[in-house]
Amino acid sequence: MSDSDKIQIPETAKDIGLAIGSVLLVFLLTFAYSGNWPPMVVIESGSMEHGDNPLYEEPGFTHIGTIDTGDLVVVKEAKKSDIITYLQGKKTDYKKYGDYGDVIIYYKNGIKESEGKPVTPVIHRAMAWVDVLEEPKDMDGDNITDYYYIPEIETYFGSKIEFSEIGLSGGAHLKNLENSGYITKGDSTGNPHPDQLTHRDINNNPVQPVDPDWVVGMARGELPWFGLIKLKVTQPEHYDQAPSGCKSMLWISIIIILVGPYTVGKMLEVRDQRAKSDKKKEDNNSYKLFMTHYYQLLREKLKINSDETANDSDKEEEDNKEKNTNITNVYITDSVVNRSNFGGAKDDEEKKSKR
Repeated sequence: MSDSDKIQIPETAKDIGLAIGSVLLVFLLTFAYSGNWPPMVVIESGSMEHGDNPLYEEPGFTHIGTIDTGDLVVVKEAKKSDIITYLQGKKTDYKKYGDYGDVIIYYKNGIKESEGKPVTPVIHRAMAWVDVLEEPKDMDGDNITDYYYIPEIETYFGSKIEFSEIGLSGGAHLKNLENSGYITKGDSTGNPHPDQLTHRDINNNPVQPVDPDWVVGMARGELPWFGLIKLKVTQPEHYDQAPSGCKSMLWISIIIILVGPYTVGKMLEVRDQRAKSDKKKEDNNSYKLFMTHYYQLLREKLKINSDETANDSDKEEEDNKEKNTNITNVYITDSVVNRSNFGGAKDDEEKKSKR
């Protein structure tokens, strides 16, 4: 198959596929961590918000670190031994989401469905564990029949529980509890008392202490603001009640997500162009430096060759002079010898004539 016959996937389709794949990968990793599916829940109400609450510091414009309407919260599977209550956390300085103890997600009275429709779970802080005694009796010798026991403070209670640390003060109290479990409560000013005092389940029955089997998990981590998209579409009245800072941060984040890749791409493109330009300049400078060095070496080489040529010429001239001198000397010597021989011959002839 030639290159022209191969299927060409548009760059936009590649980008979309990569984005979808990345989201799925994040969800799968989150599921592996949390043990729950879906691994995140959307916060639909402001029962855990800290704004305008004298008990907490103001969360700031971004509301990061607290649980607010529209947050996506990771729900990690948890057993009774994993959950730390407010009273336990206060002793050890263990905090989650701006206060002591763990925040748990649970179904009121364990009801998950009603008339074939799923029931929305509650996400509130576990304040304390309460044991409902099977046989009420005087457990601490104060001549009062005890019905309940809170182990974190090692305290028995009679027919009702009054304890300001868990939102039971000013005459507010719990009684007629049917089972042992967690006393739970929201952080907001709209939840001054525990759920077991003020909340009712889907069937309008009082909410009982939360049995561990009713717990979906405990809150661990959050993706702030992005659950507001779901609320905007499905529950606009809840979206309208979300903190203004959260809504602003959502739209700012969306703009960054949409514009960010383009901006980063342009920045990388400019960087690459600048790098190419710098590389070209560097290559030009290197070439100029090389040619300068080359010409310098060439000039030096030519000078050396010229000097050698001149030396050779001088040497050749000296050799020629020496050679000419030798020839002259030979000629003179031969002339002297010839003249000597000529004179000798003449004397011999004179001697012969005298005889």
